[in-house]
Amino acid sequence: MKLKLKEVLTISTVLKTIIDDTSSRIDPLLKFKLLGLLKATEGHVENFQEVRNEKINEYGENDEDGNIFIPKENQEAIKQFNDALGALVDSEVTVTADKLKAGDIFNKGIPAQYLIALYPLIEE
Repeated sequence: MKLKLKEVLTISTVLKTIIDDTSSRIDPLLKFKLLGLLKATEGHVENFQEVRNEKINEYGENDEDGNIFIPKENQEAIKQFNDALGALVDSEVTVTADKLKAGDIFNKGIPAQYLIALYPLIEE
């Protein structure tokens, strides 16, 4: 399926949150399906993080501890960083995974805000 990278980043975060929530009572089959979807997004997330780190190195400065950051005062660097990543997160990527069936995920104890984020992965 084709998704915007920003959707994939959000979906990945939500999937991790659901999977890592030890207080939730989602059944093992659903958890297994969610893990498969998380695995399908993993490469895109890692690639984004690598490019983001490269841009931080490009536009950032070293602090006294050797950490690289983009200072709040450097508005030009922040703009260049945001422009570079903006185009990236708006790009379309392909996630190779089966969509979730609505009956498999609705009424399973997953909060509505998570279901909204996962909406692109749910079929009727």
